[in-house]
Formats: sequence, C-alpha cells, structure tokens
Amino acid sequence: MVIRRRQLIQGALASAALLSYPLRAANAPRWVILDWGLTEMALLLGITPVGVAATDWYRRLFSQPTLPPQVVDVGLLFQPNYETLFELRPTQLLVTPAHRMAEAQLSRIAPLHYFATYSPHPWQQAQQNLHALAELAGDPGRADRVMAPLLARLDQARQRAAHFQPRPLYLLHPLDTLHVLAFGPGSLFNDMLALLGLGHHVPFAVGAQGVATLELEQLAQMPPGWLVLLPSWPEVDLSPMLTSPLWHTLMRGGHQRVVLPDGLSTEGGVLTAVRFAETLVNALQEAHA
Repeated sequence: MVIRRRQLIQGALASAALLSYPLRAANAPRWVILDWGLTEMALLLGITPVGVAATDWYRRLFSQPTLPPQVVDVGLLFQPNYETLFELRPTQLLVTPAHRMAEAQLSRIAPLHYFATYSPHPWQQAQQNLHALAELAGDPGRADRVMAPLLARLDQARQRAAHFQPRPLYLLHPLDTLHVLAFGPGSLFNDMLALLGLGHHVPFAVGAQGVATLELEQLAQMPPGWLVLLPSWPEVDLSPMLTSPLWHTLMRGGHQRVVLPDGLSTEGGVLTAVRFAETLVNALQEAHA
C-alpha cells in the first residue's frame, strides 16, 4: 500500500508538472476542438480551447487533464451548434476526417485542421498528433518536453510489468450480461500492452478501429487468462453483469478479473495511454499480491 501511495503521488506530481507551463494568454490560440483525444492533448500542452464538443462527456470520460469550467460546450461531436461556433470567433477548428461531411459549413467559421484519430498504430499516431498540435500552436519543442516525463513513466511501468508471469490477457468493456467489447490491434490500449511486454491474447477478428463485439460464451472457450475490464462510461453499473451466471462460469473456468477505474477512455491521447499502462500494472500487482 505504501508503494502504491508513493506511485500515485509521483504520478500526480508528474501530471502537475506537465500542466504547469501554459502558453501565455496573449499568444494562446483560440481553438475549438471537436474531438476529445485532441482536447486532452491540447490541455496537456497548456492550451485551453475556447470551445469543445460535448464538454460534459469529456469530463465524464477523462479524469485528466481537467477541462476548465470556462470552456464553452459547442454541441455534439458531429453536430455542433454553428451559432455558438460563430460567436466564439475561433482562430482554428480542430477536427477529424469524420468531419469532412460538414467541411463546407465549418470552413466558413475558421480554418480547419484535420487530425487522424484512427490508425493501425494508435500510440504512434497520438504522438504525431501531439507534435502537430504543438507546431500549430507555434511551439514545436513543447511536444518533446511533454513527452519526456510520459515516456519515463511508461518505462517504469514496463520494468514493473517484466516481473509478471506470462498469461493471456483480454481487454474488455462489458456491454450487458451477455456481450463485451473486446480490444485488439488498432486500439490504443493494445499498443500499450505491447510496449509493456504483456501478452494480449486476440483469438478473434477486430474491425478497423481495433474493436470486436463478443458473446461471453466465446470468452469461455478461450484460454484462461486475465479479464481486464475497462468501464469507460461512469454511469454504467457493472454489478449486474459481474454477478450474472455467465460471468461466474467464466471465473470458474480459470479466468481472473481486474476492473480498471473510470477516467481511462479508449478515445484518449498520450496521457491516457500512459495512465492506462500505469493503472493496469498497479491492478495486476495488487491481484498478484
């Protein structure tokens, strides 16, 4: 417990250090961001956007960095309020390729900057996006200064993970008592498992975004391992699912389960990725104790 407290304190101090050098207000861009992962990384760079899509959902799904209360909610991710956008007078609109369908309307408000949010290599893509954001803000070196402590934290997590006995590991988000979302190649957290040296078992096909929907019966037929549960939506109560007969059958079949805390969105950026790695290693250490 002392070790865990020390790790949490170190992580909090590192996060505070990352956010302690915001851009000067006079030089800060007026960004509106229509993606939560990009919002996370803009805040990490010390840039507070003037507007973000669905701010309440960002605050539910991302525990770090905190979205300041003055940031305006500009509506849904793919259906923003155009009147609000005009009133904010943004210097740039930060969007994804999925927003091309609204390019004609959005481009009348401010220059559009597209960022790829899905890639066969999400961790690499997230770092590229961080550097692109820093360059857009006029401080390219800021990305390296932000990444340095994050990479050090990731290396520490990797060293601790090296002590675990190899065993299949499944990344899951429960949907109901019968189904789960399973994450594989093409998902951000799958990349982190590879960097940690942990054996992610993916005996199933995933879509372009690295996700598949599985029935619990399919999991029961897979080699026993760690079921790592990602409750990405805080309002979802996992209790009815985890007490269902099928989940009990899975546990009796040799699987072990760890439940990760809220605030680790699979749509996150570089900070969420490293926090996931640290949180997973902490959870596995506690389960092994």
